[in-house]
Amino acid sequence: MMGVPQAVQNLKLCWAFRGYQQRVTDCITPTTEREFYLKDDEQTNTVVITLASGDGKVCKVSNPSGREAVVLAIDHKLIDNRKGGIADGAVFNLSDFHFVEFKTNAICQSDAGVEETYVKAMQQLISTLDLFEKALAKAHVDFTSKVQVECHIIVSDIFPRNNASEMTKALLFADQTGVPLSFDNEIELN
Repeated sequence: MMGVPQAVQNLKLCWAFRGYQQRVTDCITPTTEREFYLKDDEQTNTVVITLASGDGKVCKVSNPSGREAVVLAIDHKLIDNRKGGIADGAVFNLSDFHFVEFKTNAICQSDAGVEETYVKAMQQLISTLDLFEKALAKAHVDFTSKVQVECHIIVSDIFPRNNASEMTKALLFADQTGVPLSFDNEIELN
């Protein structure tokens, strides 16, 4: 890699996460593509970039400015086996930071199964937000003031969706964390 991307430097991520399982620079993939997709790679269990929309188990990222965006593989890369769980990854630039939790392999036959999937994903995202806020505070970075933070739960096209339930969960999540939660499989970077 040619250097540490400006978005990584801006948040002091290398300093904030020094001493973790992997160096931050080993967990990032910068891109200037205007459109790309994220997926939870089944072989590595990490978030990776793919240019193909694939099988309905991806998250589309629009980067209309073409500015450098960074994909950070968190679970099974930067951090492993965190109590409370951890988000799969993030995509960010100098102004936006989006955590993603993939539940694309979840198969639910009941409302209770859908509820369990969403609750687990929300817990993982909250745990990740807490970790990043604390780690970045040690680096003297006010995470949610420095960038616009949003969380995303990504499910497959065949996952049984309930818009009313998702809206309720998004409101509860925002009330608890101060951060918006989206169930759309699309992210737009500003």
